[in-house]
Amino acid sequence: MVAGLLMACQAVLVVAGCYGLYQAVMAWPIVGRLTPLALESPVTHRFAVLVFAKDEAAVIGPLLDSLARQDYPSDAFEVFVTADNCTDATAAVARAHGATVLERSAPDLIGKGHALSWFFAHQSLEERFDACVMFDADNVADPGFLAAMNRQVAAGHPIATGYRMGKNPSSSWVAGTSTLFWLMQTRFFHLPRARRGLPCVSVGGTGFMFALKVLGGRGWHTESACEDIEFTLNAIAEGHFVAFAPDALFYDEQPRTFVQSLRQRYRWAVGSVQVLGLCGPRLLKRLRTDVAGTADALLYSLGVIIGGLTGIAWTVMLLVNAATTGAWQGLFGSLWVSALTGYLGLAAAGWLLLRLEGVAWRGSWRAVGMFPLYLLTWSMLQMLVIFYRDPTWVPIPHTDAVGIDDVAITASSGH
Repeated sequence: MVAGLLMACQAVLVVAGCYGLYQAVMAWPIVGRLTPLALESPVTHRFAVLVFAKDEAAVIGPLLDSLARQDYPSDAFEVFVTADNCTDATAAVARAHGATVLERSAPDLIGKGHALSWFFAHQSLEERFDACVMFDADNVADPGFLAAMNRQVAAGHPIATGYRMGKNPSSSWVAGTSTLFWLMQTRFFHLPRARRGLPCVSVGGTGFMFALKVLGGRGWHTESACEDIEFTLNAIAEGHFVAFAPDALFYDEQPRTFVQSLRQRYRWAVGSVQVLGLCGPRLLKRLRTDVAGTADALLYSLGVIIGGLTGIAWTVMLLVNAATTGAWQGLFGSLWVSALTGYLGLAAAGWLLLRLEGVAWRGSWRAVGMFPLYLLTWSMLQMLVIFYRDPTWVPIPHTDAVGIDDVAITASSGH
């Protein structure tokens, strides 16, 4: 029995090694940038800018101000704010800033996916708009965001995700490490796929655009706790290309506390497992006509499961070997060496990310120093969802009312 258990763990680690090698090859080379589209469209496409807010009166004003300052014709876009089960003045603040406001009250159906479904069931946009742009209420948008997305539509890209920066990386080490996480997504996932002509595998929940034709007149239908990944993978399964727009820059508020970050990432992990069952069969069917992009999307959807099983297999092998040999002292010694090596390697990776992306903020050294803890707890959450998954949506309070002129992060001219 013990031999069989060890063989199973070894098999998991071999699969995980192959998976890691694939992702490493996909991410190479890690240097350089993606040249933004130079195409200027003779057509000014009309955008419906969608904002979904749950008690966001403290932060929604700066977002709406940043949208009012877009380098884009004001008559070519309209801002819709869905005040979703709000108990504060979110709706009033949004109206005062000129947005079209819809108020939704459905306390038994909480979450962005439900709000999206409700919005499209109550709004007919196809005759007035070409595409939608999605933001969370705590975001702020660079003045060139809509113009950049207009170039994506002109290039024939039905879906595009923007370049995400942290809005408040200096507010705590947690916010700083979360900012590093999104930079990692950009550098190691979005950028290499864009270079290879493959679709990006997740729009990231905010700061993205999709043409209304993608919905096919069916409205919005997602079931998981990660509606963004589910939407992306379903779109790939239907043959839609998901582009990366490096010049569509926006800033997203990150969690301030460790507990908030754990709750957020646990929900992502739960949703990722749900998405595998919801989107996997459709992607497998799509493999017949599109191997490269679909296979990559399928592999991405396996990430959390593989990460969780890898952590479990590694832990079981260490404990079984120590129990059968009695070499507990050696186990603890190897763990210390592994922990130190891993810490130094991951901290170096965080430092490298800052250099590659050309960004800096006050106290960024704290984020680099704590980045290994962020990734370790992410691995632990992946192990947890193998055994326990609670999809209940828990809101994270947003309090950093930072305008586009006051974002405390600097970026190189490449963005």
